[in-house]
Amino acid sequence: MSITPIHLSLAEDDRNDAFFLLRAFEKGGFARPAKTFSDGQELMRHLSGTGPYADRVRHPLPTHLLLDLKLPRYSGLELLEWIRKSSPIPELPVIILTSSDRSEDRERVEAMVVDGYFVKPSRYGDLVDLVQAIAKVWTLPRVGSGVPQ
Repeated sequence: MSITPIHLSLAEDDRNDAFFLLRAFEKGGFARPAKTFSDGQELMRHLSGTGPYADRVRHPLPTHLLLDLKLPRYSGLELLEWIRKSSPIPELPVIILTSSDRSEDRERVEAMVVDGYFVKPSRYGDLVDLVQAIAKVWTLPRVGSGVPQ
């Protein structure tokens, strides 16, 4: 039996948030997201396989997606709706990472089926704990565990 490698992608427009999240993955002992997108349109192009992303050997589809709600060009909500209704991978596991703790946002997202909705913490130590929680939801292997990343 073969184990499918994990290709985690991150959609986050704030460079600082992305930087600290990637570091938290490393500190937690997990592989960092392989691809990071700073706007919704670029993520949509990647998932659609258009433009430079047509070569799936160089640009494989993600197996998991961390998605910010507030992205330029297409918001995280718009992207999530597109992923679930029109993308080539409607079953893509998605976790929302956002600064929004608004119940309206949470309800809209949960109606579209996600694996989790996490509010970004302001402290780095709490971000490492958040990565641990994400890893638990998705049963992500630790780096060096022998499971393909």
